[in-house]
Amino acid sequence: MKILIIIVSLLLLGACERYQITVNDREVYAPPRLFNEYQVKDPALDRCIRQAIFDNQIVEAEQLRSINCSHGGIQSLEGITRFTKLQTINLAHNQITDIKSLMFLGELRQINLAGNDNLACSELTALSNFLSEHLNGAESCKK
Repeated sequence: MKILIIIVSLLLLGACERYQITVNDREVYAPPRLFNEYQVKDPALDRCIRQAIFDNQIVEAEQLRSINCSHGGIQSLEGITRFTKLQTINLAHNQITDIKSLMFLGELRQINLAGNDNLACSELTALSNFLSEHLNGAESCKK
């Protein structure tokens, strides 16, 4: 009978992984807090990153490997360099004009910049040489 009670207790505790558990006003368990120690200039980029952090339950910047921010109304990538382990980024159909920040993401492999019609060809060429796999959107640059 004791074993059954222990098993049921463990199952119930496992189901509460996202909740703080206290006994006699003492914290017994607290779930890891989602990562929020970053600042980006663009509110649309901030919303996209916050959603990716929530969806993937990210607790440290290095855990964020991919973001999908297409059609987000993003104009600036300032601050994205905090996420040094990003590998895949979809920034299609935004209003981005400066992509220099992406050069500081050493693990970046794939990026979609299609539909960002005001990108400089020189920046896209430099980024293309930097990527290990794929750049989509180089056809829409301005010389």
